[in-house]
Amino acid sequence: MLIEPSLTDESSNAPTVAVIGCGPGGMFFLHALATKRKQLLAAGDTLALKKLPVVTVFEKSSSPGGVWRSDRNKHAFDETTCNSNSDNAEEGASTNMYEGLWINGHKEGMEFFDYTFEEHFKSPTPAYLPRQRILEYIMARVSLHEDIFQNVLFNTSVLSVTYDKEFEQFVVSAQNSHGKTTTQLFDKCIWASGLNGKPRIPYDLLQKLKNFNGKIAHSSAMDRIASLTPCDHNNAVQGKRILMVGDSYSAEDLALQCIKLGAEKIYITTRTGEGSASYMGSWPENKVEMLWYSQIAGVKEDGKTIMCDTLNNDYAPACVNDISIIIFCTGYEPNLHFLDEELQPWKKHEDCGVWCLEDFGENSETWRMKENAMTEALGHVAPSKELELNSDYIVENSYRRVLIKNPSMMFIYEQTSYPLLEIDVAAWLSLAYITGELPIPTEEEMVERNKRELLDSMHELSVRYEIDNNFSAAWCALPSDHWSNDTSCSKYRSYLDEYNSYEIRILARDMKDAKYPLQLGDIHNLNTSGLKLLKMLCDDCIGRYTLSKCDGETKKWKTFRDIDPTPFRSLVTDMASVPLKGKWLEIDDDGNPLHDM
Repeated sequence: MLIEPSLTDESSNAPTVAVIGCGPGGMFFLHALATKRKQLLAAGDTLALKKLPVVTVFEKSSSPGGVWRSDRNKHAFDETTCNSNSDNAEEGASTNMYEGLWINGHKEGMEFFDYTFEEHFKSPTPAYLPRQRILEYIMARVSLHEDIFQNVLFNTSVLSVTYDKEFEQFVVSAQNSHGKTTTQLFDKCIWASGLNGKPRIPYDLLQKLKNFNGKIAHSSAMDRIASLTPCDHNNAVQGKRILMVGDSYSAEDLALQCIKLGAEKIYITTRTGEGSASYMGSWPENKVEMLWYSQIAGVKEDGKTIMCDTLNNDYAPACVNDISIIIFCTGYEPNLHFLDEELQPWKKHEDCGVWCLEDFGENSETWRMKENAMTEALGHVAPSKELELNSDYIVENSYRRVLIKNPSMMFIYEQTSYPLLEIDVAAWLSLAYITGELPIPTEEEMVERNKRELLDSMHELSVRYEIDNNFSAAWCALPSDHWSNDTSCSKYRSYLDEYNSYEIRILARDMKDAKYPLQLGDIHNLNTSGLKLLKMLCDDCIGRYTLSKCDGETKKWKTFRDIDPTPFRSLVTDMASVPLKGKWLEIDDDGNPLHDM
């Protein structure tokens, strides 16, 4: 095996680092490194400069940006995928965002400390922006200090990553677009390929739809089935009845996009009623119908009528006719196939681990959850005997971005409602690990700290609902007219603040440990900026819920992107967002009226 040297001076003590992916994760790590280099140069610290890592980034695409780039030419679903005995599209399938996508979350949670929206756009902007504007902002920001892309190997796919225990180095094999294969050794490896590695398309549902006489696509493939410019003659959505499978953020955005494109009717299936689309208070022109607690059962003989089974006896099975397009809003899977199994933070086909309070020295009979916003409604709920070992914030094989069994293997990906900000913080955290500014605990310490965090998080509403079936069942058993289902109730707002607080405190903890220039507080308490972000997160949620309170005429056009933008203010400059230039349904990505296009 021919091993090429990595990009480092043999006399240097600088560690070599392989970064896989040049989307936000890879770019932000390079930017964090450039920022650190600039700081050390200004301080004249030549010793520290020599110890900065030498980084090589592998990127399979021809340019940086990852999923934030639109790619009309690559497919995310075709006949080959339909016949594939797999829950995922093939490895080469595109998961890039479609051309017309707008962000679902307010932009203030995507702003960076060293390059503000005010600096970039030169004037106030709406709270919700098109994908392209955010991409332009990201690319301008990472180019502030130096050409961070000089050591990026574009058009290069990683074939395998293994770890040589004898030499204590990672062996990375990659192949460029000309078919040349190389193998290099690195001291550290960072997986930054992103969670949206390949479309997840459940094979069992495809089998049930094999007699469907219409178009089927994954949400990432919208550019293939319809132009997202409403005045384009290629618009294949206009006048069509559409079925969306899954109630995720992509269903929420695509339903609105399809209304803008002139779709006749949109149906959305939801198994649990807990996705973003399920919380929408109302939809423009009443064009969206939720198929509650349902899953696809099959297709009638006409090839256009879709039958759905019910997963809840309180709801009747659904049957929707004359469907022309089915869109899978079923999410994505990360690309981990090239990582040796021992280097993966989670295993695709591995059952999630379970634990009980006794494993951590607690007594299930005497344990009590701290008083919270739901205590009066639920009382004491005895914890399940089997609690899930993985939550949104803890993965059993890793500890805060590092692999427990091999802490030289690191991961940059999102876990909270603010992916770009969190990925930037994760990049700073990873760099701090590599430079030694943040010591990595021992294997035993990491395992124990994960246990302690899991135990502590049982007192958090959002986490306990996720990992404790007894608790979620008790919550779901509350009557439909309970205040926890009334988004206009003052108690609901207090509950929402508490429910959302934990993910902001997780972000605050990592910011503090990484010495990130923007601080939100710590794991226990939020500072003024943290409370400001928490309020905006709750306002973002409430903006969707309270659409149901609008009058009939307003409901015909109003979306969550049309809500009052003044609560959304920059964490860095305090600049407030401004209204859109018109009703969202009636403007293009530049804010111009559609009829003038």
